[in-house]
Amino acid sequence: MKRHLLLSLFLVSCSLLFAGTNLQIYYDFGSLGTACGNQRSNRVTTTLELFYGDPWGNTFAFIDIDYNIHPNDPKNTPFMAYGEIARCLNFWQKTKARDLSIQVEYNGGLGLYKGPGGDIGGYGINHAALVGLNYCLHTKDFKNIFNLELLYKYIVDDFNGIHNNVPIQFTFVWGCDDFCTAPGLRFSGFLDIWGQKYADGQSWVMISEPQLWYNVGRWFKCPNLNIGTEIEFSYNFTGKGFMCNPCLGIKWCFD
Repeated sequence: MKRHLLLSLFLVSCSLLFAGTNLQIYYDFGSLGTACGNQRSNRVTTTLELFYGDPWGNTFAFIDIDYNIHPNDPKNTPFMAYGEIARCLNFWQKTKARDLSIQVEYNGGLGLYKGPGGDIGGYGINHAALVGLNYCLHTKDFKNIFNLELLYKYIVDDFNGIHNNVPIQFTFVWGCDDFCTAPGLRFSGFLDIWGQKYADGQSWVMISEPQLWYNVGRWFKCPNLNIGTEIEFSYNFTGKGFMCNPCLGIKWCFD
């Protein structure tokens, strides 16, 4: 699941009227690591992100849709959808505390899988509600932006009514324009760490998705078009252990 994104628009929380929407399309080359429960290949993911600022804060949302293109996967239809929506409340944007916001967020989704007998089954990605603080650090020209979030996370669990014992999520998001002094090159990404209750006990979960985008459209008067790569790193995310998923993608910015 991406945050896709990936959260580059969300970082510009000091802009009252900024708005942006982008569409990302990725090809997933497959997973490596010890989290064998999620070994995968031949998948395509689309990510639609949006961000809108206003005098009371900002709203960020995205939705990921995964598509199978492998004959052994479920039918040739979208097989997983996951979304997040976050609202930052900031009524003090003209004060010295303007970089600090109150954040509320919702996560959830659903998916399909193919059973041993070939039957198609479904699963849910549990509802999660989050609330906490969001702090934005940036350079004067806003080319380098770093976002820190500390959130209380409540996951609606179904393991015999036993809920998460460590209901905290830490998130770090970054975005660097003209990375390594290269015009049009952007390095961005996020790191999430939270406590999760599984059927076999409590665990810490980590997921990070660094991205490198190049604005190739700048060479032919089409600044909306970007090409790049994303590498998904995770630990105890959809299976016990470490996992790495390299991807290639294109991104179209509508605004």
